Parts: sequence; structure tokens; C-alpha cells
Amino acid sequence: MTAVDLTPVQPQHRFDEAKLTAYLQRHLPDFKAPLTIQQFKGPTASPAFLLHMPGRNMVLRKRSQPKKGSTMAESIERDFGLLRALHVAGLPVGVPQLACTDETVIGTPFYLLDFVPGRQFRDPNLPGMDSKQRQAHYDAMAATMAGIHALAPTATGLPMNGGGLDYLNRQIATLCEQYRANRTEEIGAMERLLDWLPAYVPTDDLTSLMHGNLRLENLVFHPSEPRIVAILDWDLALIGHPLADLAINCMPYRVTIPGMGSLQGTDFIETGIPGEPDYIASYCRHSSWPAIRDNGIAHWNFYLAFALFRVAVMAQGIVKRGMASGNASATLKAYSAVMRSVANQAWNLVDGGDD
Repeated sequence: MTAVDLTPVQPQHRFDEAKLTAYLQRHLPDFKAPLTIQQFKGPTASPAFLLHMPGRNMVLRKRSQPKKGSTMAESIERDFGLLRALHVAGLPVGVPQLACTDETVIGTPFYLLDFVPGRQFRDPNLPGMDSKQRQAHYDAMAATMAGIHALAPTATGLPMNGGGLDYLNRQIATLCEQYRANRTEEIGAMERLLDWLPAYVPTDDLTSLMHGNLRLENLVFHPSEPRIVAILDWDLALIGHPLADLAINCMPYRVTIPGMGSLQGTDFIETGIPGEPDYIASYCRHSSWPAIRDNGIAHWNFYLAFALFRVAVMAQGIVKRGMASGNASATLKAYSAVMRSVANQAWNLVDGGDD
């Protein structure tokens, strides 16, 4: 973590630091003043703050919006409970310290966990490393994803919701509904995917914890070793299908999203970064699922198509909201291009033919 990752607390997220100090003095063992606070750069859906105390740094997380069907307090308790379960299971996360559902302290429920120092990489091309170092860091990410999927779902405290096959069916139905509601133009590939995906869901009913947004940027590496010391951004975690999670993890190979890193155009031989097939092989080697470890992944193109379709639906939502607000920016046009590109990629994976 470097200074470039931190900023003063943004106006829309400011809170009464004196009230927080008083609360921590009562509830956090070994708390020492003075307390100073900075905000981590990144998405604002669940803003994060670095709390500096003498001899100790901690992370405060709160939510801008609750999870669907939950109150803000329930969402924070869910997040905190998951982190405690992950810590007990030995997955690399900051040690959870306390959860506060009293909105009078900072205006919204929050939780605290220990800050884990290390390196984060915003660019998946890992500039400044040699080929062996890049390969080792990607292997560590594949091993970490396999470790997430190895955890018994019942140990997470998250609702099972029917398991992996139900997750795929529910997600596809929801994404199709969202796309139809936000459609601004007709894209032939998307229209065909709306029919194809629900009809061809694989029957390999694997069920696991899903991180939902695992990418290099959400990992903290040891200061000098290709070893992951913390996994960040568990906001989208749920019980679902491990191969859908892996496909989402592989999106940098397939998609260039405005403001996010991409591996499109990367020279994998020169850089040492594994291409998608080699990265998948690394995941399979680390997998705790015997069928995957021994035989590889069946129906991989389906899972990739699902993940690409998911990106297209998200991009369509951004385009629809931008058009409704009268936004005609270059970024909005870029998302429109992303939507068409990934839709064609997805359809080419399962049938073929551009639109």
C-alpha cells in the first residue's frame, strides 16, 4: 500500500471523528489516541478508511447502500460474519475486530479489521517485474481462488440458496430481465444469448463460496514475496458456482473496461504472464475438486459466455442510466462498445457469428 492509494476523507463520506474516537475508546481493546483517518481510493459502494493509531493501523468499512433485501445493519453484520469465518478457516484476510450497528456513531453501521500491509497491483501486466516474478504472482492468484472454492460453504455462514446450479439459473434469469429492462438498441448476439444461456446451463452442480470480484487489484501481496497476505472486497461474495467465479476472474483476458486494467494485447511469452489456458491449468492444479484437478474444466466456454454476458448487461445498465441523464461522454460510448464487443465474444464462444 502506498500513499497514492489514500486520499483525505471525501466530503460525501465524512463523519464525526470525535464520536468514533469515543466509541473506540469504549469498545476496542488497547485503543490509543490520537486517531487520524484517510480514505482508500476505489469504488464508493462500500467505502474503506485507514485508521491510524499509535502502533496500530486498522481498516473501517461501511456501506453506501445495503444488500438487496437487507437493512444496512444486517448487511454489515453479514460482511463481518463472513470475514470472521474466513479468518477462522485460515484464508488471508485482515483480522476482524468489531462490528457496530449503532448509526449514531458515524451515521451508518460499520466494521473494523486489522490493516494488512503489502503490495497491491492496479495494472494486471505487472510492470517492473521479470517474467518469473509475473508467473509466480499469477500462480498465487490461481491458488488463492482455488483456496476460496475449497472452503466448505456451510462454514461461511452465508445462505446456501440452493447451491451452484440454482445460482447459475437464478443469475441468468436476473441478468436477462435486467438486460431487457435496460435495452437501448438491438444487438443480435445478445438476443440469441438471452435464449441460449438458460437452455444450456451445465448440469455439473458444483457449489462453493464465490468471491464474485477476484482480480489482481483485490489482492494484497507480501512486501517482497509472491504470496497473498490478504483478499479484499468481499461485497459480492455468496454461495454459488466455482467455475462462474473463475470465469469472472478471467475477464481481464477478454475485456477492456474503461478505468480498469486489461490483458488484451499482452505478449504472454515475453512478459511471463500466463495466457488464459495456462492460468486455467494452474487453477486446476491447485483445485480441491478431484474432477477438476484430474480432468480439467468441462463446458468452459459456457462459463466464459456467462461471465461475458454479465459484463455486457452491466455495461448496458451504465449506458441506459447515462442516456437517461443526457450523458453523451466518451466513457458512455466506450461502455456501449464494450457491450457489443463482449456480446459478440460470448456468442462466438458458444455458436459463432458477429453482429
